[in-house]
Amino acid sequence: MIPLLVPLVDRRDLNSECIILLNEEWPRSETSRAHSQAKSCRPTPPMSLLMLIDDVLIGHARICLLPDRRDACWVESVIVRKSHRGRGLGKILMNLTELKAAELSFTKVYLSTHDKVSFYQSCGYEICDPILHSTAATSVFPILAKLAPISTPITVSPRLNGTVTQSCQPTSAPPPPPPPPMVPKSVVSKDDSEIIDYM
Repeated sequence: MIPLLVPLVDRRDLNSECIILLNEEWPRSETSRAHSQAKSCRPTPPMSLLMLIDDVLIGHARICLLPDRRDACWVESVIVRKSHRGRGLGKILMNLTELKAAELSFTKVYLSTHDKVSFYQSCGYEICDPILHSTAATSVFPILAKLAPISTPITVSPRLNGTVTQSCQPTSAPPPPPPPPMVPKSVVSKDDSEIIDYM
């Protein structure tokens, strides 16, 4: 019972089952899901990865590129089949995905979640500032980051050049624009001084 991570492109026969698995957690029409899966059925990012145990689909993760970040990738659609949760397979899936990211020469991994923050923190991720990503640029969920590669499939501490590191690197995206100027609601004069009350 050794989990394996294989690209969807190498196991297209499992695509229909993968669509069902993804739709159990994030419902979409089959047509829409099949379209997004077709775009990630590749040997390079964006690429869907399948975690198999004894040739049975147990989990999924997708590695995507980040704009202007050749050293970093975005991981999304991370899921373990409900019947297999609570066995540590989520951490194994993340470790295998990080190893694949390292194999693709990525040294940083980013993701976003709204309900699994503590799980990803237990995998070595930490909350960081938002980054530019095609599906998460306006995300209201926490963005988490981890440096890779890691040393073994069962290690959950991130490693870079042999030292344990848990750091969120600054991004190349420009800072957000300043807020609009405040508009005076009323102006009150008193003793030759002006008091402005802002909205």
